[in-house]
Amino acid sequence: MAERISFDRVAAVYDETRGLPPTPLAKAIGVLAEDLQGKTVLEIGVGTGRYAVPLQKSGIRVVGVDIASKMVARGLEKGLRNVVFADGARLPFRDASFDAVTSNHVLHLVPDWRHVLTEAHRVLRPEGVYFSLFEQHREATLTDRYRELAKSLGYARQDPGMHERDFPKLVRPSRMVLVARYQEHVPSRGALDTLDQRLFAFLWKVPDDIHRQVMLILRNEFDGKDLDRSFDLEIAFWTRERLVELARSPA
Repeated sequence: MAERISFDRVAAVYDETRGLPPTPLAKAIGVLAEDLQGKTVLEIGVGTGRYAVPLQKSGIRVVGVDIASKMVARGLEKGLRNVVFADGARLPFRDASFDAVTSNHVLHLVPDWRHVLTEAHRVLRPEGVYFSLFEQHREATLTDRYRELAKSLGYARQDPGMHERDFPKLVRPSRMVLVARYQEHVPSRGALDTLDQRLFAFLWKVPDDIHRQVMLILRNEFDGKDLDRSFDLEIAFWTRERLVELARSPA
């Protein structure tokens, strides 16, 4: 089985460093709650329940799977229900068990992401859909700049899997919904500190010397400035048939 990355080491700060702002999140939940009424949803990589908890509170039956007990514990504190500890590539559910399957900001860390999508296809009912939410940032992010600098210093390791936000480039979604256009400028200090503390998974294997050099450059470039964190929040849906294409598509 491919190596799995647990987020337990950042469970205590995960929501504050990854969460969507309240307004676009509320709009996304509103769209999904209307679309999923009366349906049963599986979220692969449910984590702290960023999406599952508000969906459950909106009356949607959500079942979550994850491997990280501390992340799930945070979700349980917020009201998360119906969680199974399992690998997304080996789901412990019968065929055709769910009306919808989702994963969000997960599969870029999963080398066998195609197997996860194949499992999602297996557990979907014939008319079911796979969907994912993602932000399309209007400006290059600080993490993009970090990756660029690390590569220039000799660290070119890529994410082991595929970002859900890149799936529409592989197979056209059956439906795309633009949920919100969000505008925000924030001081760079918090984002710089988050990178410096290695709170994102892509940082965990960066050699210490390269990390120090990159952070020195980033602080010289951005300290005291504001960052444009504006983005479009979208939801992409694929039918069960198109999910097969996605699972088989070359990266």
